[in-house]
Amino acid sequence: MKPRILILAGAALVGLLASQSKVTYLTDLPTVHAQDENSGCSLQTLTGRYAVEAEGTVVAQLPGLPAPPFPFGEVGIDTFNVNGSWSGQVIANFGGLVVPVTVTGTYLLNADCIGTRTYNTSVGLVAHDAFVVTEGGRTLVVTQTDPFAVVQRKLKRLGE
Repeated sequence: MKPRILILAGAALVGLLASQSKVTYLTDLPTVHAQDENSGCSLQTLTGRYAVEAEGTVVAQLPGLPAPPFPFGEVGIDTFNVNGSWSGQVIANFGGLVVPVTVTGTYLLNADCIGTRTYNTSVGLVAHDAFVVTEGGRTLVVTQTDPFAVVQRKLKRLGE
């Protein structure tokens, strides 16, 4: 008799829990945008100075650098202006070889807050990134798009 009561009590509990829970369907999930869909982005969105942190791996031989693969890291400051150009000063670590690097380049930013940038470095490399602007221009999530490196960067606006 006791096992039957436990089974009935268990079934009642499951029924109660099921009636109290809400089922979320994929159609109930919000659409994700890089930026608030009502505000969008423009070159003005990025105007200012950003702290930069990066890490990754260099996977192809580059002139004057250690044999790949080797870890890469960098910290510094990038400055974006409203005319689509930017510059930066970073300290880069190429597998233990620490070098100050100056970068200058251009960037494009779409209204959907997805952008690209190209830059020349003082160590002779030309590099390319794709990025997403978040938090109203306060942060950027960046990935390098060159075949010689797998590098992720995070940029955070200074002074906020």
